[in-house]
Amino acid sequence: MRRSSNFRRYLIPLVLLGMIISLLLPRNEKLAAELEQEAKQEATKEAAKNARSYGQGTGRVYGLTENDRRDFNLGANPERRILQELGKRTDLIPQKGVLGGTMAFVLQESVVLNRHWVLAVFEDGHVRGQALYEYQINGQDEFSWKLLASQPD
Repeated sequence: MRRSSNFRRYLIPLVLLGMIISLLLPRNEKLAAELEQEAKQEATKEAAKNARSYGQGTGRVYGLTENDRRDFNLGANPERRILQELGKRTDLIPQKGVLGGTMAFVLQESVVLNRHWVLAVFEDGHVRGQALYEYQINGQDEFSWKLLASQPD
């Protein structure tokens, strides 16, 4: 009898210890996998940042290069400035508003592609479209625009 009670006394803690270990192991493996994935993502971001200077280091392959930013001398955010200048030129929108709407550029959805082109979104609340514009900066405040292509949505 004595031998049986010693076995039972150790059996329950051993079973509980085994259950605790089995619960912890998969979690540790998952944590290690997550840390490894984060390290890979960080390395990819760093490589993309070092490979190109387009799009302020976000990995995008559009936007202004650092050289363009220096050449244009338009302040801290030249892409925003270029889009703001386009936003003032609603006469360049190739589509007319409908149902009393007035066409305007949606600057939050428009993109400076490079030192020559802007892809702009426009709408009047009823209809939308996109247009590709060529731009030139003739001076600090002188922009010239040319519509290259457009497509209603």
